Amino acid sequence: MKKVSFILLFAVSFFLASNLIHAQEKENRIGIGVSIGRQIIEEMEYRAFEYTRFYVPIIVSSHFRLEPEIGYYRYSGSGEDWKESRKRLSIGCGIFFITRKGKVDIYYGARLGLISTSYFYETTTYLRDESRTDFYIGPAIGGEYFFTNHFSLGGEIQINHISIGQWSDEIGDASESIIRIKPLVFVRWYF
Repeated sequence: MKKVSFILLFAVSFFLASNLIHAQEKENRIGIGVSIGRQIIEEMEYRAFEYTRFYVPIIVSSHFRLEPEIGYYRYSGSGEDWKESRKRLSIGCGIFFITRKGKVDIYYGARLGLISTSYFYETTTYLRDESRTDFYIGPAIGGEYFFTNHFSLGGEIQINHISIGQWSDEIGDASESIIRIKPLVFVRWYF
């Protein structure tokens, strides 16, 4: 049920955003960005690393922007009698209002998305092969300084509520969630 609710919320957000696009003045800038920084998060029996994500800032008008994001992390290792792999795919979007002050854009709004995780571990006597999907949503505020019309450097702070999914091999209806403060540094290039 959580997955269906999240997908509906995501679809409604894009629908509302597309209506706002037509209602506001045109500026239409698009770019690509990357977040810099890494955190280590302890999760159950193994560590998962916060990985680099790529962002596509879409400045719809002087007061509104969308920012889809995608990230991918893969680890694999093996030894004489074991194999292990971890994969994470994150897909999300930020929906922001913008305030401009000279060469600085200050933006505020929310980010939401999902993180799909799979884990595989095998030895001669043990096998673990499972997956889960986590959802996140939360407010975010940031700013970017434009050195030129095409290049900016900025920072952002997010407060994410993460609803942690169940591993595919778990039985029952347990639920877990965490709230995480996440600072980021961004480099963005606009076309």
